[in-house]
Amino acid sequence: MRRTDWVPRIDAPNLPLFEAIAKSIADDIAAGKLLPGDHLPTQRQLAKKLDLDVTTIARGYSTAASRGHIESRVGAGTFVRGAAISSETIPVRADVADRTMNQPPDVEPDLVESMKRSAAEAMHAFPQVLRYQPEGGDVRDKGAAIHWLSRRGIAVESHTLHITTGAHAALTAVLSAELAEGGAIASEQVTYPGLFGIARLLRCPIHGIPADRDGILPEALAEAIPKKNIRVLYLNPTLHNPTTETMPLNRRLEIIEVARRFGIPIVEDDAYGFLPIKPPPAMVMLAPDCTYYVGGLAKCLGPGLRIAYLLVPQQTDRIEVTERLRAVSVMASPITTAIATHWIESGLADKIVVGVRHETKQRIQLLKQTIPGRFRKTNDFCFHAWVETPRRVPVKALVDMLRGYRIGAVPANEFCTEEVAPPAFRFCVGGPVSFATLQQAMESIRPYYES
Repeated sequence: MRRTDWVPRIDAPNLPLFEAIAKSIADDIAAGKLLPGDHLPTQRQLAKKLDLDVTTIARGYSTAASRGHIESRVGAGTFVRGAAISSETIPVRADVADRTMNQPPDVEPDLVESMKRSAAEAMHAFPQVLRYQPEGGDVRDKGAAIHWLSRRGIAVESHTLHITTGAHAALTAVLSAELAEGGAIASEQVTYPGLFGIARLLRCPIHGIPADRDGILPEALAEAIPKKNIRVLYLNPTLHNPTTETMPLNRRLEIIEVARRFGIPIVEDDAYGFLPIKPPPAMVMLAPDCTYYVGGLAKCLGPGLRIAYLLVPQQTDRIEVTERLRAVSVMASPITTAIATHWIESGLADKIVVGVRHETKQRIQLLKQTIPGRFRKTNDFCFHAWVETPRRVPVKALVDMLRGYRIGAVPANEFCTEEVAPPAFRFCVGGPVSFATLQQAMESIRPYYES
C-alpha cells in the first residue's frame, strides 16, 4: 500500500541529511513501522513534506537501496524490500590474506565504511558492469585513470592508455611483446619477485645489473646490453620493492640516456609512486618515447581491486600489446574498475592514500624504534622495510618468528637474480595485521637487535 503517512526522521546528529533518511528507513523497517511491500512516498512528495530538495531525497533513497532496504521499480515507484539481514547472521569471510605479498595496512574504520558505501554506489551500474567492455576500458573509466595519473604529474598525450587487470598482467603483456623475438630482461640485482615468474613463463633470462644506493649503475647497464642481449629494462625506481630506495632524478636521466643509446625500452613499474608526497618525476615523463608505464592501484588503494593503468608509447606496435593483454585476461573486471573509477571521481581515492600514509608512518616508526638504523632501509611512506639480520642469526629464524604473528616476512633469496643472497628479508608492516600484534612481534625480535 502507498504509505503517504510515512515521514523519515532527519534529526540524526552528525549525519548528512541523505544518510539520515537512509537510516530512518532502516530503523523503521527493523521496528516494524515499514513492512515488506510498502509503497513509499515519491521523492517529490517527500521533498515537499520535509522542505528539502529532490536531490537529497533521491540520494537518501539510493543509499537505502544500496543497502538492500528498498527497491525502485520502473513506472511503479519505490517499495520496501523487507527487514535487513542482521549482521550477526551474515557469514564472515575468513581472513585468508597471503602474507607473502606486500600490501598496505588497513585504514581506519570510518574510512573503510566510506569505501563500502562508495563501492555500493558504484554498483548502481548493474547490469552494465556484468557485460564485456570496450578494449582497454570505456571512456569514463579512462577519464578517471587520466585524472588519477595527473596526480603523479603524468600526461597521457604521447601514450595509449589501457585499463588492465593488475600490474602483473600488464607487465606480462608488455614483456611478451618486446621479447617476442628473444632476448633478455635487465633489472636490479634485487628486484620484484613477480618478475621471475613472468620470465619463466616467457622462457627468457633476467640479468641483474650492479647498483649503488641510487639504483643500477649506468655504465654496468651499457656494458651488459650488447653482451647479454638485453632487449628490455625493467625498473621499480620509486620506493623500490624490496629495498625501499628511490632513484634520484640524475640517475634516472643517466639510465634513460643509456636506454636511448642502445634502443631498448624501459618498463617502469610505479607500484608505490603515489605514496610519497613529493616523489621524483616518473621516468615516463622524462622519456615518453621509450617508456612503458605501469601504475597499479594495489599498493595505494588495495590489491583486491586488481586494476592497473598501462601507458604504451604511441610509436610502438600497440596491436602487439593489445593482443597480449586480451590473451592474458580479456579485460579488467568492469565491477572493480567501476569501484576504482567511483573512488577517484568522488575524491575518496585521495583520502584512502592519505589514510594509508598515516597508518604506514605509525607502523614504520614502531619498526625504527625496534631495529637499529644500520640493520634497516625504511621510508615513512613505504609499508615495507629491507631488514638485515644480526651476525650469526639465521634469516629463517626471524622470518619464521614474524610469520608466527602472521606478518609478511620474505627472505632475500626470493628477490635476488644472483645465487648468493644477502642475510636480509623484506618486512611488511601492512596487511591485515593489527598495530597491537605488530607491537608484540617487535618485542619478540627486539632482543636479537640489542646484543
